[in-house]
Amino acid sequence: MRVMLIDDEQPGIDELSYLLGKYPDIEIAGAFTNPLRGLEAVERVKPDAVFLDIDMPHADGLELALRIQSLQAGIIVVFVTAYAKYALDSFKAYPLDYLLKPVKEARLDATVEHMRRVNQMFHPDFRRSSSLHIRCFGRFEIAAPNTGADIKWGTRRVKELLMYLIDLCGAVPTRGELVRTVFGGADDKKTANNIYVTIYKLRGILDGLDPERRLIRLRDDYSLEVSPGICDYLDFMSFARQNPTITQKNAVAAAKALNRCGGGYLEGVDYPWAADTASVVEAEYERISLGLARVHLNAGRSREAENVLQALLTRDPLSEEGHTALLDLYMRNGSDSNYRSAYLEYARILKNDLGEEPSPAYTRHYREIESK
Repeated sequence: MRVMLIDDEQPGIDELSYLLGKYPDIEIAGAFTNPLRGLEAVERVKPDAVFLDIDMPHADGLELALRIQSLQAGIIVVFVTAYAKYALDSFKAYPLDYLLKPVKEARLDATVEHMRRVNQMFHPDFRRSSSLHIRCFGRFEIAAPNTGADIKWGTRRVKELLMYLIDLCGAVPTRGELVRTVFGGADDKKTANNIYVTIYKLRGILDGLDPERRLIRLRDDYSLEVSPGICDYLDFMSFARQNPTITQKNAVAAAKALNRCGGGYLEGVDYPWAADTASVVEAEYERISLGLARVHLNAGRSREAENVLQALLTRDPLSEEGHTALLDLYMRNGSDSNYRSAYLEYARILKNDLGEEPSPAYTRHYREIESK
């Protein structure tokens, strides 16, 4: 779903942008502190929903909502305000929901779920486009109507070939690569026939999942084309490659990318090529996490930065940069108890896994805390 945010205060937009960033199916198509510019953008972009502050100094939120609805029938309106007193009047504009600032995540979860149901009801194309999902983080899974875990792969090589082609991120595999990586045999007539039969079976499975070939398609050169929003790994890697630096502008998209990583890459799969990619994924996850944490810190969002770093360390307890960034955050905020706990955990991991100790600066600060 594409949504727009209209709020005369930039901190309100920043906070809501961050909160909405955890929903992979939501794209922020625009954010405006000027209500008139927001109105113009709605007419031009035609988003699925708009989050609108109801109390703005130079605009009546209720009137603005009615004007938006006159421009686009069926658009979802969600009011966001710091005042409960407008709740009754807000229903004159038929909003989907009414959120009070500061918006709580659990409350927003319920709103977004309601938005999804309404959007699916009025936009059948959305329902079709979200009917196929390929999961590579955690155990490999394909979710599709009437198939799911009941996909008849025929042989294990058919499934492995699909995973390998996904792993290539759309690149064209050579015959030699297929022989060495998936089929593990000599490049002879028997192997060539095995490749042909496996590709034929895979093409049949994919056509069963997506008969119109709009979401996933095996090209004649054996490369795999997958639409955005279908595969968690491909969407994550697409963001990583297109965003070498994390800034305020792509922070929301960065949070979405991290949220797609619900586990390790292809867990339970024992293939050398998958292990190589898993290392790349973890390196990118660390880079994006550290960059996003820095953006949050620079914007004064210490709690959000802490959450990002803790998620990184939960995923990779050996991330040295993650540990030091968290220690720096606690040192900067004067959070002595949190620093003590984080330091002891860092010291334990360094000693057990690397036979090393934290740098003298961190140890010195720890001793200063202990001496108080």
